[in-house]
Amino acid sequence: MILHISSKLCAIGLAIALLIAALSQEQRQLPLAITPQIELLAIPRSVAPSAGAVHGPAVPILTLRATAYNSLVSQTDAQPHITATGARTHFGIIAVSRDLLGNTIPYGSLVRLRDLGSYRHGRGVGKFQALLDQQGLFIVEDTMHPRKRQQIDVWFEYYSEAIRWGLRRIELEVVRYGRDGPLLTPVAAPFDATPQLLASAPRRP
Repeated sequence: MILHISSKLCAIGLAIALLIAALSQEQRQLPLAITPQIELLAIPRSVAPSAGAVHGPAVPILTLRATAYNSLVSQTDAQPHITATGARTHFGIIAVSRDLLGNTIPYGSLVRLRDLGSYRHGRGVGKFQALLDQQGLFIVEDTMHPRKRQQIDVWFEYYSEAIRWGLRRIELEVVRYGRDGPLLTPVAAPFDATPQLLASAPRRP
């Protein structure tokens, strides 16, 4: 009985000694090497767009005050026919207030205008829309007095036209951001009503 117990104790002691010896040895450090591999696929994998991702720039639409001006020294400066960018005045040029220049509507931007009527009463909605549509796009080439805010000035050749325009509310849609930016909305091409023969019926033998 005593011999049996002592043999067990010896075996336990030997196991503990081997465990201590194993832990005391220096552990080998396995070298880790990462080799990049490039795989060329005949058909590229399609990646689904993440939720909430924005593709392409948004089209800003602003509601602003709109006045009119002419090439008069009393309304501009000593060079009334030259805009702030150096362009020569003509119908299709607008000036924007300085708070809109820069990040909102920089020089050279193309915009489309929609007549929302009188600024104070809202009457006469669309009164000048035919004229605006005939021009199509307007370009930002001028600016206004620093005290003006959230406002544009439409250039007219005659003073009487500017008086007739008065103070209006307009909807301004940016079509091109700056001079070199992409078109944010497609510009409608002229309608062509010429019929075209797309396909012909096969002839009978």
